[in-house]
Amino acid sequence: MNLRDFSHVPANTGQSFTVTLTLNVEDARALWSAAAEKAQQAPGMTLSDVLDTLGPREDPSIADCIAMLTAPAAIAGCALDDFSVRTAPAVVTGSAALIQLPVDTRPALMPAANG
Repeated sequence: MNLRDFSHVPANTGQSFTVTLTLNVEDARALWSAAAEKAQQAPGMTLSDVLDTLGPREDPSIADCIAMLTAPAAIAGCALDDFSVRTAPAVVTGSAALIQLPVDTRPALMPAANG
């Protein structure tokens, strides 16, 4: 596929797009290290500021670390409307999976009246 295959939208249409990125954090300490390194590149940022922003390496704020590393840079011709990092809903797998039980749709039986 070639980029020329897509129709071009006039520059003044103001369309909005959503870009989704889903991550599975496998090593929180490595994530913290990378986020702390990036944070310290900001002018005037101190280790104390990094700890206030990301938390300690032993108990990092995962969402803040991810935000530090994934916050988008300026994109030519675009205005950023929203940026957020949220915890994804837990996925139930394996033997812990939920099982939908069948529903009995038969009418309930009423006890016979004694005469």
